[in-house]
Amino acid sequence: LAMLKGLYEDGKERISKLNVREKDSKRKFEDKQALHQKRLDEIESRFKNGTLSAEFRTNETRDENRIWNYWERVRERQHKQFHTSLKIQHATLDKVKTMIDMYEKTITGKADKNQVAKQLAKVGGGGLPEVVLLQDAQRAAAKFCDEALAEVRSQEAVLLELGSQGRRSNF
Repeated sequence: LAMLKGLYEDGKERISKLNVREKDSKRKFEDKQALHQKRLDEIESRFKNGTLSAEFRTNETRDENRIWNYWERVRERQHKQFHTSLKIQHATLDKVKTMIDMYEKTITGKADKNQVAKQLAKVGGGGLPEVVLLQDAQRAAAKFCDEALAEVRSQEAVLLELGSQGRRSNF
């Protein structure tokens, strides 16, 4: 029970760290956005005062926008990852909280066995993990291959026997 409560507290701490990281990421992105706008303004001012040709202005603007598009996609991925991590953490906290409640009810003797079984199935996913299912499929495939190989070998022996009998009758 103490381990579950510790896990729950760790989960809450992870969520707060995720929020801090997201806030920092957002701030850095806004700084990059300001820098991008500053660079575009510099390019325009150099063009207007005649120190930059139209062709160089086009090239530098295109390059700056390409870099900026990269950072926009980076920020989108970071934000999506933040939301995904939050969903995972919240789902884990819900399951841990359910387990804590089940343990506390069981320890105090207030637990209904049927309801505990339902909650346990809900928290555990209600079935076997995929790894177990894959292992079962692998065992079944190996058994099939062994049986098929034995059958092929026995049929091969029969064919060899028939072939050797046919040669003897020709002499």
